[in-house]
Amino acid sequence: MDRREFLITSSGAAVAAASPMAASAEAAQAQPSATTGGGTAFKLAMPWPDAPQGPADSVRRLARRIEAMTGGRCPIEVVSARTDDADLTHGSAHDFAHLHPAFAYFAGLPGPMGLAPADLAHWMTVGGGQMLWDDLAGQHGWKSLLVGHTGDAPPLWSRAPIAGLADLAGLRIAVPGLGADVARALGAEANALAPAGVGAGLETGSVQAAEAGGLLASLANGIPRVALHATGSGLNGRGTALSLNIRLSAWDRLTDGDRAILEAAAAEEFQNSLAEARAHDQLLRRVMESSFGVTFVPWPAEVADALERVAEATIAHVAGHDALAARIDQSYMAFRAALSGTTAPRRATVTPMA
Repeated sequence: MDRREFLITSSGAAVAAASPMAASAEAAQAQPSATTGGGTAFKLAMPWPDAPQGPADSVRRLARRIEAMTGGRCPIEVVSARTDDADLTHGSAHDFAHLHPAFAYFAGLPGPMGLAPADLAHWMTVGGGQMLWDDLAGQHGWKSLLVGHTGDAPPLWSRAPIAGLADLAGLRIAVPGLGADVARALGAEANALAPAGVGAGLETGSVQAAEAGGLLASLANGIPRVALHATGSGLNGRGTALSLNIRLSAWDRLTDGDRAILEAAAAEEFQNSLAEARAHDQLLRRVMESSFGVTFVPWPAEVADALERVAEATIAHVAGHDALAARIDQSYMAFRAALSGTTAPRRATVTPMA
């Protein structure tokens, strides 16, 4: 049973439980995959549990689409585990933050500075974002493509209400990307936790609050069963984009036609993920309120104001990391300003390293 069938009735949605913990699939060096029939056989590592609901559905759907579009020349084995021999990984650009902080622009920025999921895709395709991503990811041996999204404006799930900044002080929060830096600046304790472990962390109390994506992704992780307070639109205000990462050594072995197929399959799956999240949003909100007793509230005014200030300062710091980060920021902010009719923030000039 796939996720769409699982969620077609509220009774199925209401009994969703927390997914088991799975290790994240992190970038690592590997030997080339075997080639078959003029194509390439791939192993695709994902950090999601192989459950009938959740992002794993999207990964398997993508894998089957690539196989069909290549006429079986590129068979894909999907594994829900850490592995060093995978030329394909699924996750978010936040997974590469330890390599360069500017990867955050391609996953989701904190506070109100993020782009809506569709607008992020537009920046990639017509605003120069994909070329900049290629420059950054290529330096670390990867080709990355947008392939999904956890959902726009995700709430911050918590075991207790958040009525003001005082409630964030010392709060143990699981949050990806630059949202973790913002959480620390607001007085919380940011915890690194694999996506599949967020529900279990909330249940055991190892974390007291978490950003776990939109309602669809949160339900798949069992979040509303253990955290009844959904506040604001998350620390990463427009959610987290998901990516398909292809090792450059594998990408270079593909024909131009097969590269185009991977790009087309990724783009289609991205649109599918947006459609699923949008179609289920109101249904899931009603189910979570009626079946679990979840309360949805906006950010308290003082938290919203502080979040905006701290998010901008955090992003400005990343933009000053190096010349490439500055170029990415300039492109992103100019595109965002053009869409919103605002003015892009002014940054200090970054001098390229000799």
